[in-house]
Amino acid sequence: MFRLGILINPMAGLGGPAALKGSDAKETAILAAQRGVCSRTPQRLEAFFTALDDYRERIEVWGCDGAMGLGDIELSGWHIQRCYQPHTPCSAADTVAAARVLHEAAVDLLIFVGGDGTARDIYTALGEHQAVLGLPAGVKMHSGVFAVTPVAAASVVKSLIDGRLVAARLAEVRDIDEAAFQQGQVRTRYFGEMWIPDDQLLVQCVKCSGLPDDVLQLDELSAWLVETMAPDVLYVLGSGGTLFDLKQKLGLPQPTLLGVDLWCNGEQVGSDLHETALYEAVCQAAEVQLYLSVIGGQGVVLGRGNQQISARILQQVGLDALNFVATPQKLQVLGGRPLVVDSGDDQLDRQLAGFHKVITGYDEAIFYEIRYLG
Repeated sequence: MFRLGILINPMAGLGGPAALKGSDAKETAILAAQRGVCSRTPQRLEAFFTALDDYRERIEVWGCDGAMGLGDIELSGWHIQRCYQPHTPCSAADTVAAARVLHEAAVDLLIFVGGDGTARDIYTALGEHQAVLGLPAGVKMHSGVFAVTPVAAASVVKSLIDGRLVAARLAEVRDIDEAAFQQGQVRTRYFGEMWIPDDQLLVQCVKCSGLPDDVLQLDELSAWLVETMAPDVLYVLGSGGTLFDLKQKLGLPQPTLLGVDLWCNGEQVGSDLHETALYEAVCQAAEVQLYLSVIGGQGVVLGRGNQQISARILQQVGLDALNFVATPQKLQVLGGRPLVVDSGDDQLDRQLAGFHKVITGYDEAIFYEIRYLG
């Protein structure tokens, strides 16, 4: 039997769609509820365990109880060895304690559900003494310890159970200063490294912050986007440094580096919107164009840092309204690896797979692959 440990951060990911830039603050759950945001952790776990269903008789699952429990997964027939009871409300201290208990249970692999903050807590507890793999469910995932999607995480587990040769490597654990992050400043800090099973394209790279983009190329890219904007169109401008440059060129009075802003007919009509407000705005617009940039080093265009742009928003505006933008430098850093989407909607991610136009400069674009890794 393969001993699989599952550690869940029940707060993970709430801050993304709620435009809170993270989920570490104590008031996150309250603010997220006020903005109509629910945790997507249950859906991420369901996708992971559904992909493992044929291996059910070969896996012994160890997990926690209470708010950190597996809930519907256990109701669906998976038997869970519960070995830790968290406090109410649970906190980072529970993550640290639970990680230690699961390690003592001699799990073969510890799957943790969360983001960089959860990875940091597990590193604090275990250091390099336990093989881990992150099931991406957080807001911030700069670290290199995450699978690209929940189904990709399941594929790694299946490779291990089937006895395939899966490389082991040390991957960086990084996290950011959330207070600075909310002010539009990205300050990442290296915490250490943990062992992960590295199954080729199924595990993401560390995010590269502050890539030395060609300044002239970035100026030309923004100039082209400004020049081609049409009247009476609602432009949804996503997060990231490339689109922040565009926001500055447009003259937005409140441009956000890490948020989603709206532009229409020469003026900013929305700043740092959460998912519910953004959905209402696109529903009211006659025509919408949505710009997404590429995360440096990882190649993710959807599902990291822009979770305000949900599956229902994309379905409302239509996939033809998507515009991908990146400087040539950001694409060169990928070394030929495909772009990745992880919207949380399997059908939508399948539809996005294929070759898409990526705007790279003034009247310049290339075709680049977006790959479905579910």
